Amino acid sequence: MWDFPLRGDERPPPGLGLTEEEHVAARAAQPPPRQRRSVQDRRALRRKAGWVLMLVLLFGAIAYLLFWPSPPRAVFHPDPMSLGQQRVGIPGESQFLSITNEGERPMPISGLILRGPAAEEFELVSEDCSARELAALESCKVELELTPSAVGSREALVELRGDFRQAPVTVALAGTGIAPMLQVSSEEVDFGSRDVGSTSAASTVTVTNVGTAPLAIEAVELKGASRSDFRSQRDRCTSVSLQPGEDCSFRVAFSPRAAGRRSAEVSFKSDSLGSAAVVRLEGKGEWTGPALALSRESLDFGDRLVGSSATVLTVDVTNRHGAEVSGLSVRLLEDSSPFSIVRQTCSGRSIPPGDACRIEVSYKVAEEGPSTSTLAIEQEAGTLQVEVVGRGVAPRLTLDTEELQFGSILVGAVASRQRIVVTNEGTASANLEGVVIEGQDAAAFSKQGDGCSKKTLRQGDRCALEIEFRPRREGEHRADVVFGAAELRDVERTALLGSGSASRLSLNLEMVEFGSVRRTTSKDVHLTVSNPGTANLEILDAKIVTEVAADFQLLGGSCLPAAVVPPGATCTVSLRFKPGTEGRLTGALVLEHDGLTGPHRVPLGGVGLPPPTPQIRVSPRKLDFGPQPVGQRSTILTVTISNTGTGGLEFSGFDLTGPARDDFQIVPATCQAVPTILAGSDCTVGVRLVPSSSGQRRARLEVKSNAFAGESTVELVGSGMGGGG
Repeated sequence: MWDFPLRGDERPPPGLGLTEEEHVAARAAQPPPRQRRSVQDRRALRRKAGWVLMLVLLFGAIAYLLFWPSPPRAVFHPDPMSLGQQRVGIPGESQFLSITNEGERPMPISGLILRGPAAEEFELVSEDCSARELAALESCKVELELTPSAVGSREALVELRGDFRQAPVTVALAGTGIAPMLQVSSEEVDFGSRDVGSTSAASTVTVTNVGTAPLAIEAVELKGASRSDFRSQRDRCTSVSLQPGEDCSFRVAFSPRAAGRRSAEVSFKSDSLGSAAVVRLEGKGEWTGPALALSRESLDFGDRLVGSSATVLTVDVTNRHGAEVSGLSVRLLEDSSPFSIVRQTCSGRSIPPGDACRIEVSYKVAEEGPSTSTLAIEQEAGTLQVEVVGRGVAPRLTLDTEELQFGSILVGAVASRQRIVVTNEGTASANLEGVVIEGQDAAAFSKQGDGCSKKTLRQGDRCALEIEFRPRREGEHRADVVFGAAELRDVERTALLGSGSASRLSLNLEMVEFGSVRRTTSKDVHLTVSNPGTANLEILDAKIVTEVAADFQLLGGSCLPAAVVPPGATCTVSLRFKPGTEGRLTGALVLEHDGLTGPHRVPLGGVGLPPPTPQIRVSPRKLDFGPQPVGQRSTILTVTISNTGTGGLEFSGFDLTGPARDDFQIVPATCQAVPTILAGSDCTVGVRLVPSSSGQRRARLEVKSNAFAGESTVELVGSGMGGGG
């Protein structure tokens, strides 16, 4: 069943299943019926809508003012910008200017320019701002450098140009140019008149840094035609750095070298700004003596090594007069062979007042002893003379021996040391650079107790050196000890002589082969040991080295148990091979001795064969006596017995057997006389028939022996004739 809603006050028809209370509740829940609005209500509604619209517009304007993006704005950091102090004319350290867009809209930048009174002194080293658009809060950088051209404040502007309302915008640049400035306490010093050759009191000049930067003074220099007439003293300004306001000083004295007006100037080598300061020096020389003056009255070369390079001494001739001097001539007098004028600037020229010419004299020493000469400087007014002297000296090393003989020494042994004494008997010291041993056998000689190497021997000094000889081979050894020094024109040497001797062991057989030997037998071999060396050979020991000691035996000999074999002599060693087993057997004889080659090993070898065994063979195997009268003896027939084995055949008896054994007789022969037949030998046995009756007679001869195998019986046949039988 379905329930349908009712309209208005309608009641549900009967049978729908709703009660009266449920109908009342349903009507109360329904909205009231719509009523038609009045004109006043509609006007009031329009006024409300107008106010709402005005509020919306007002709030929109406020939101626009609060939230709309602000225009671009360039902000510089730092602002203003200072590049600090910088030396005039020297680029300073570059610094960076940051430009930031602190607006909310992009800032287009077209470029940067420098302008202002000192714009040319500022340099845009690098920048990343031009021809770009900076986003909100984005920055770019400008690298700037200052090279001031003058002292003091330097100013300029960096102008930022672009397509935004604020452009162009500028930031101020500032810097200070600093520079050192040198100032002297006096620009002129006048010393007045002084006698030529005398020296005035010193005048002090003070140098002050009146600039704004440190002043570096590299040198204080004297310049001018008469600069040598003035002398700088107590120079505290050279290689000095003065801070602004600091000062230093130096002193100048006047010592005229010639008559007349003398002038010079002091200049400064520094980094001062502007023109360099100069101190003028003035003075006058007065001279009443001769025009020419000599820097020295003698040239003494002293002691010079003979053969050393030439030495040069100079004489300066100064014109101390107020007028020029000319017409000079220069020469050496007397025998001047070791002396020579190598260069001179006096002849053929005019010497102005205060100027000097120079004469250079060389001394080349050729021999020991003193040398003298005279240097003459001639002019119209007279001759000036300079004494020239020198002495040639040289070291002379003498050795107390020219040869060291060490004799004959065993190779590897050390001979007794021998001594060399070196004395310097010359007139100069000798610096022994080193003492060396040279020659083809230098390695066999060595220095011991070297008191000469790296030593300076003055006149009369001596040193000593010990030499040791250890021969490394047989035969003669030669070398030299050489003493060298830079001052010696030739080296001194001592010959070293010695001989190496050694014993040697030689055998007539380098290998002993015994061949094949049967067990229970042996074979002996005798070795000859000789000494072909140059020293006694001592045999220290001999022994057999083998797996089975009994196979090879050391019997003895003149070399054993120990022996001394002189050079060229011999001795013997006896060996025996007695195999205990069959097959190839090896061993070695080891001889220990003091010869060069050390222990000598001689291989031993042999073959062991089975022990010897005899074998018997009889021939013929049958003796036929033929018919023979009864009772009469027949001719003796012989049987040959041979030993075909390897051992001795020994007989134990000869027997007759068979039915007629009594009719045959054994006749003694060689087999009965020799008890043993060697291998490969034979002997004979005789047999006779004496028939005792007629008819066939038969028997056997049996040979009894130690034969291992073979035929040992002989058949005997014959017949008897006549008789009763």
